[in-house]
Amino acid sequence: MTKAKNEQPSPEVLDEIAAPLAIDAPAVAEDVPPTYVKIGVTPASICVRVRVIDAETGEVIKKVIEADAEAGKLVRFAIEGSALVRDGDHFQTIEEERQIRIEWTTGKQKDSF
Repeated sequence: MTKAKNEQPSPEVLDEIAAPLAIDAPAVAEDVPPTYVKIGVTPASICVRVRVIDAETGEVIKKVIEADAEAGKLVRFAIEGSALVRDGDHFQTIEEERQIRIEWTTGKQKDSF
């Protein structure tokens, strides 16, 4: 029967062991925004950093609930003036199909959520 040694391997041995485990993952730019966001699904840390833009006019679309830039679909709350529109005990929503972009906010812009 052999006894296990409690000696720690040298740093060189650890480097040799870890070398095959190192993965050369491609650098994913964090500045690439998501193409799909939805409140309650997309993490809040992402939702607070994005805004949804109308691709034709360049205007920010406000009160977005769900946006899919690839499919060109959008769900948002209806707004009159600066207030949400009530429909009984719920807020009214609007589903649209139009070209949109999802961008990161720079800190000075209003977000869409």
